[in-house]
Amino acid sequence: MKLGVLAGTPVDTQMGVDYVVSKGHEAMGFACSKSAPEQNEMQILHKEELLQIAINGCLDMVKQGAEGIYVYCNSLSGAIDIDRLKKEVPVCVVTPLDIYRMCAGNYKRLSVIAANGQSLAAIERTILNANPECVVFGAGLLPLVVEIEEATAPQVIYDSFQLKKLTDSFVAIGCDAFILGCTHYPYIEKEITEGIAVEVINPSDLMLEYLEQNK
Repeated sequence: MKLGVLAGTPVDTQMGVDYVVSKGHEAMGFACSKSAPEQNEMQILHKEELLQIAINGCLDMVKQGAEGIYVYCNSLSGAIDIDRLKKEVPVCVVTPLDIYRMCAGNYKRLSVIAANGQSLAAIERTILNANPECVVFGAGLLPLVVEIEEATAPQVIYDSFQLKKLTDSFVAIGCDAFILGCTHYPYIEKEITEGIAVEVINPSDLMLEYLEQNK
């Protein structure tokens, strides 16, 4: 398949493109902003403008031959009217939220690290709409996203943000699984997985499977 990757910044857009290509597909990308702070501001204060940028980016990638749209950004998916985007774009569109909705019934307590507070809220809302009995808790960590954008070494990020203490606290509360609720976070997935005693959920593979099955 030839896929269009829509994301918030050039960094996570390229991460998405690289992932899709690594799985044997063609990919092109479109970033909705220039940086994580700019994307954060747009998601909170300029939602309609951001939606139009995203729609236009998707339509441009479809004109270039994209057979599906891979929204490689949790916070963008939660900030804009994604249902409206799906109506405007004439190919299958998948987001991380679609995956959380599909797997929500498998868990009773889920912990999440997201890019910002509203992204965390969107993930929680999505999971609870699918499974009202699930307890969702976590943190929005924009400074962590900024460090990843700056290509700080993964182990340095993991240690300096004391992520082991954070994930240990989530396990102590009783989480069944830990969601990487931002597509920047696979950058430190290895360190997190090695330091936590529960399943780590990265939606990337399931998003791609969804597009392969619904092309």
